[in-house]
Amino acid sequence: MPHHFLTRIAKQLGPIIYLQLGQVPTIVISSPELARLVLKTHDHIFANRPQLISAQYLSFGCSDVTFSPYGPYWRQARKICVTELLSPKRVHSFQLVRDEEVNRLVTNILAQSGTEVDMSKQFFTLANDILCRVAFGKRFIEGVEGNNNKLVNVLTETQALFAGFCVGDFFPKWKWVNRVSGYRIRLTKNLEELRAVCEEIIEEHLARKEGTAAAAGRKNDEYYREDFVDVLLRVKKQDDLEVPITDDNLKALVLDQDYRFLPFGGGRRGCPGSAFALATIEIALARLLYHFDWSFPLGVGPDDTDLTEIFGLATRKKSALVLVPTAYT
Repeated sequence: MPHHFLTRIAKQLGPIIYLQLGQVPTIVISSPELARLVLKTHDHIFANRPQLISAQYLSFGCSDVTFSPYGPYWRQARKICVTELLSPKRVHSFQLVRDEEVNRLVTNILAQSGTEVDMSKQFFTLANDILCRVAFGKRFIEGVEGNNNKLVNVLTETQALFAGFCVGDFFPKWKWVNRVSGYRIRLTKNLEELRAVCEEIIEEHLARKEGTAAAAGRKNDEYYREDFVDVLLRVKKQDDLEVPITDDNLKALVLDQDYRFLPFGGGRRGCPGSAFALATIEIALARLLYHFDWSFPLGVGPDDTDLTEIFGLATRKKSALVLVPTAYT
């Protein structure tokens, strides 16, 4: 794992290391003092992002918050995320969504009380259902059933391409290898599929806003909440934007919320989604501890738990977390 390797060499060589990754000069820091200098004191100097080939395709020209270059567009996009999409008021407005999906999780586990349950799968479903309802207005499983697994397959391939190794990122003169290896073909195909999925979602929201009977009924519902697509469509029409938002920008920002809702980083490029993530984790963990007593499967103890990590867009546990819940009576 890269972070384990960097930790080992930092212990040998010190808190600041220069590496030459192909043709890309790289500095690795590993002390609180240096992190403070990079992420706080001089964060404006380090606020840019490398223009990865995968991001140039799958983030619609690096126009999401994660990969866009530091400048007027990034500042505007982050402001929209912080003030419109992930503000305390907006996070609170999705409390009903969190409650409903956690209730669904508890009900599902209750039905399996006393048996072995794959909690990794349960948490994966919970996270995706909440994120899809917040971002797109429908549960993840609804998108799967209604579109023959298209949403699942497209986003799975997107994450695999983002997490994979690209020769051209480290050896720019060897970009031709991406064509020979088929990597560019995969990028082009996935971009077309992403665009189609996003356009379908946006068209659904536009149709709902045009005054159809279903839309009117939903807007009068006391539980109606704008999802992220609704918000971005509204913001896109504003005349006071420093940088106009194109259709591709909107798609990139919507996708940015879906599969990068992870609280990480620091400084001005730190993830703005930590408040949303914490609100979800707190209610889910509290409800699971309130309703169930938890134990390991028969013959398995704490020391037998495999905490090996797997590398990807986000580092996660390699093997599933299997536990036995027993409902409190």
